[in-house]
Amino acid sequence: MTNETAADAGSDNPHLLDDHEFEALEELLTSDVVPEDCMNLEMLDGYLAAVIASPVTIEPEQWLPPVWSAHGDEISFGSGSQMQRAIRLVRRYYNELATTLGQPEGWEPFCYAASEGDTIAIGEEWIEGFAQGLELWPADWDAGLPEDAADAVRTALDELMAPWAADDAEMADEDTRLQWLEQAVSSLETVLGQWRAVGLDEPELLSVDGPAVHTPAAVGRNDPCPCGSGKKYKKCCGAAVE
Repeated sequence: MTNETAADAGSDNPHLLDDHEFEALEELLTSDVVPEDCMNLEMLDGYLAAVIASPVTIEPEQWLPPVWSAHGDEISFGSGSQMQRAIRLVRRYYNELATTLGQPEGWEPFCYAASEGDTIAIGEEWIEGFAQGLELWPADWDAGLPEDAADAVRTALDELMAPWAADDAEMADEDTRLQWLEQAVSSLETVLGQWRAVGLDEPELLSVDGPAVHTPAAVGRNDPCPCGSGKKYKKCCGAAVE
């Protein structure tokens, strides 16, 4: 599956990345600008889908650091200006998913097509990202929610995750894995539909148009965050990874 851009979809949604932004984000996430273990676009798509589907808002300072690195409490980037661009494009991508996820014809999981010699199967990085995003949900995410809504969400998430965790999952062919990704669309529509039915707020969109922050490649923990949030780097995109 591939992610539709604004031009492809013919949408007037201002939060959709255009072709140039989408390609720039994809390239930046695998470039020397970001840490070596940064998520690629497929993993990021799954990760943000889980973050946005949470019934409790997960703040950027919590979910952004794991995008760049899975371990360590210091995150270094290769270029100050490119770092700002990477952060802002990730925040833009969050807004795209926040306005399309769970909407009819609005979103489908992004994954890379298989090619000869690949050791990673279709959708494997997407589901890994989604699982990482689910780990950010609070343990008591169902507190105060109607029991039937919480049960429906648990069932939907189980249906999404179960095929990937099956003992014979590694043997699944490409078509089967694409069907599992289609199930993710249906499951997340159910999850977000439950949240709307019980009156939870829609995900809050992120600011991405803050003033540019001129910073060297190595950003101090007490320096302003290059994303333009106004917070210190250590309290925003450079927050410690738990």
